[in-house]
Amino acid sequence: MLGKYSSLGLIVEELKKKGVANWAVKEFVQGGKTRRWGVGWSWDMRRPREDVARGVSSSIPKHLLPFPPEFMFEIPTTSIDLVGSQICALTEGLDLKWRYRAQVSTGVGFARANVWSRAARRQQKREAADGEEFVEKSEDGEEEVEEAALGFKIQLARESEGIAVSIRWLQGFDCVLFESFCGMVKRQMAN
Repeated sequence: MLGKYSSLGLIVEELKKKGVANWAVKEFVQGGKTRRWGVGWSWDMRRPREDVARGVSSSIPKHLLPFPPEFMFEIPTTSIDLVGSQICALTEGLDLKWRYRAQVSTGVGFARANVWSRAARRQQKREAADGEEFVEKSEDGEEEVEEAALGFKIQLARESEGIAVSIRWLQGFDCVLFESFCGMVKRQMAN
């Protein structure tokens, strides 16, 4: 908890210097003028929701905030089932763990690296003979996800103009990887 605005920048810059890639900034407003700021960080790969990670007003510069953990776009169609099946078809061809639940129009996926770029798909074809497994079985038979480089959740919702697609960053440190994945999904869904 910080009571001085200038301390916020110092703390966030120090976290970046120490290699912390997962932090959150929250602003607390008490009354009309009094403000306090909370800074939290973790060395874990799990990412907080946007309202937790970036729970501030517009008065804080963007370089002090973590990368946005949510990406949204809209598809001009009325069938949520069609969009869900398109996303499932898109993820089927990739080397990632994916589970989609049509009842709630939500899917969760984990990728060990960038497996959607053209270079990654070519490399995957070359290494197909290696037979590496991404998912391991635990002692009780349930599947466990290894330390994935990217964990994400895709939710679909009906909007007035079409279907809203929300991609939330659940796990990982590499914001470029998350941004690349979001861009790929948006481009593929536009086709």
